[in-house]
Amino acid sequence: MPLSAGPGATFGPAVTVDIERPRDRKALNSMIDMHALATRAAEFQGLTGAEEKGFVKGAEAKGLTPLIDSYFRALDTSKGKVTYMRVTNQTPPRALVRFELGNQGFNYAEYVLHTDAAGNTRAVDWFQLTTGDLMSVTLGGIGQMFSGANASLLERMFGGEHISREDIEKLSKIGDLYRTGKYAEALVILKNLQEPLASSRILLSARATAASYANLPEEYDAALAKLAAKYADDPAATFMLIDYHFKRQDTPKVLKSIDTMEKRVGVDGVTRMLRASAYMLGNDLENALKFADEAITLESDLLAAQDTRATLLVQLGRFKDAVTAYKAMETQFGFAFTRDIFLEDPVFKPFVASAPFKAWLPK
Repeated sequence: MPLSAGPGATFGPAVTVDIERPRDRKALNSMIDMHALATRAAEFQGLTGAEEKGFVKGAEAKGLTPLIDSYFRALDTSKGKVTYMRVTNQTPPRALVRFELGNQGFNYAEYVLHTDAAGNTRAVDWFQLTTGDLMSVTLGGIGQMFSGANASLLERMFGGEHISREDIEKLSKIGDLYRTGKYAEALVILKNLQEPLASSRILLSARATAASYANLPEEYDAALAKLAAKYADDPAATFMLIDYHFKRQDTPKVLKSIDTMEKRVGVDGVTRMLRASAYMLGNDLENALKFADEAITLESDLLAAQDTRATLLVQLGRFKDAVTAYKAMETQFGFAFTRDIFLEDPVFKPFVASAPFKAWLPK
């Protein structure tokens, strides 16, 4: 379980949802109060009366199916899993889950819970680390922004700046292109928006996402560079910028971003692994090993943490300990290492030549 997560946090055991377990859309749908979520989204837009009722009715008619399908699709394509982390003592209480999506990275969702008069507890909203916003903000603000939102909503979202009819039409066009998978075309429009829209956190994040989906790494880096220049200290941009700082091997900024992230989601095996990777980036192997050890203490089933720890032991010249670590991984995870694996990377050359390795995997 996590070590800490700031004031007022309580913890239960981490529970992982096995990827092989059949999907239960009905059960997931029943856990979310769509009426409450839509009402919160309407309130974010400043809707009242008939407009509010119309928005809520439309959102309920559409339902949660598209969103649920997107979650399951991401898990299926990445062979990912979801782990329940904890429930906090915040008011209202929140339940934290972690999405582990293989090579696509990870995400945290912090669900706002409400218990009705009958004693039924459901989620009425949730914060997503990848976007830095509540789902009600995404649904009622960002989602509407790309769907022909009115000028008054956009002006509130962008700090009272005047939004022209031309900009509204461009944003609507971007939404159309996103929905049809034409991300490269959406990127062209995003890059040519007028200020201050073009340099807003929301649209720079959208620009980076479009570049990522369009497989345009240089455009992705350019968008993140602008995001980092203006929003490096904004907690909402922290998660997206971690990758940017890693690519630039900027260990201090990576660690600062992880600090901000852990203040939000708490400490767990994945966040400690990020710290270990950050220190490896700076060739601080002792600190890297320290945090890899912490990651394993927190979540012993994190294979990446176990593998990182063993690699660090090799790099530190602790070959006997490294062999012990690799043998433990074989026992715990049910696989066997071969000599060939270690011959592929020059980092392991001294290890392969050592007596402990030869005793473990002789020719």
